Amino acid sequence: MREHPLYPINKPLATFPPQPRLCYDSTVTQLKKDDHREAQDKAVKREGDKPAVIAGRYEVVRPLGRGGMGKVFLVEDRETGRRLAMKILRDRWLYNDRVIARFEREVAALRQLNHPCISKIYDARRSGDMLFFTMEYVEGKSVHQWIRDRGRIGLGSTVRVLCLVAHALEHAHRITIHRDISPDNIMVLKDGSVRVLDFGLAKLRDANQALTMIGVNMGKVQYSAPEQRVNAATVDHRADIYSLGVMFFEMLTGQLPDGKTKIADICPELPRECDAFAQKAMAEKPEDRFADAGEFHRSLLELYQRHEAEKARQAARQSRFPWNMFARFQSVWNRLRRTPPASRQPENRESM
Repeated sequence: MREHPLYPINKPLATFPPQPRLCYDSTVTQLKKDDHREAQDKAVKREGDKPAVIAGRYEVVRPLGRGGMGKVFLVEDRETGRRLAMKILRDRWLYNDRVIARFEREVAALRQLNHPCISKIYDARRSGDMLFFTMEYVEGKSVHQWIRDRGRIGLGSTVRVLCLVAHALEHAHRITIHRDISPDNIMVLKDGSVRVLDFGLAKLRDANQALTMIGVNMGKVQYSAPEQRVNAATVDHRADIYSLGVMFFEMLTGQLPDGKTKIADICPELPRECDAFAQKAMAEKPEDRFADAGEFHRSLLELYQRHEAEKARQAARQSRFPWNMFARFQSVWNRLRRTPPASRQPENRESM
């Protein structure tokens, strides 16, 4: 089946991958951590055949994974009947004021975002010894899993996924910066739609700048812009553009860029423009990259459209080739039939 950027990636779903583990410097005593861990485990543990219920409303179905900010559970909202993902702040950080501030900032950022490719947040509160929020439950497969299973993803599917992500970021960048764009945080749902997950490293433009230092060096290094590796507190939206460029390279080739290997070296069948596009997106200096997610989106779509137009022209030429040869043969044959026989005879030897 021919790939097209409007069609979903056509593969069966796999299990939801655990979120990457991130580390902080602990400021909580072991006693407090142990006490809270015990309380939290009791809160989500099934008592006999009865499922655990959090805040008198959310029935725990099963754990989904854990990340740098906390544990993630699949829960069912008893009031609405909707299944949601619940993110609970990790017990070891409950008494860290900076982490709690960051948790609240993540919730504030998500609540201001309204885009079909960004997971929606529904509720956020403290219940006993737990600080949590509930958000849209995304059942799908991460781009990381697609790359792991396929090795390479075709140009059409790559363009489709990254254009949707760029469109979501164009909306989000008016409020926040993701700073952790990677294949793990991009999910492709069964219906082909895309979700950008985990704005946990987001930096609100109007937030207290001192709080952003908690995100230094937390993004996956391979996808982090050079300036983000130096000081994550000073980056702007162009750091996300760099991450998109790394994903573009990896999705097409199945491997991360090393600064030497080109896309054309691995996939010679792809248009040469892909290398120029990737180099611009991953430029060392932010000012040399695409100006924003909108420009990235438009340039990527234009690249694909030019490639498709060229493929159509080549296919048309190939399809016309046999008919062209037949038409030429027919023309010569008709000309020979119209030519009198005498004019086709060779000259008389006696006249020579």
